[in-house]
Amino acid sequence: MRIPPAILDLEITPEDGHRVRVWLPLFLMWPLGLSLVILALVFTILADVVLLLLGRRYHRYTLLLVRSLGALCDTRGMVIRVNDRKAAVNMTVQ
Repeated sequence: MRIPPAILDLEITPEDGHRVRVWLPLFLMWPLGLSLVILALVFTILADVVLLLLGRRYHRYTLLLVRSLGALCDTRGMVIRVNDRKAAVNMTVQ
């Protein structure tokens, strides 16, 4: 089962060595995201049906929305590290 990311762990280490670590709970935004996704899903299904009835060439907005959500769920486990002479930034999506 694929679920969206729950936690974002951000660590910033500037040149002076004073490390700042921030933990962002993304799961607190899931209810808002779910309501927006349901609303968008209704509108995309409606747009697909209307465009299909009108005979338009492209009518796959619902598929685009579902695959975009799949790409969002695939970001779970992503690690980004940016190191420079002046600072280092580590970001982990869990």
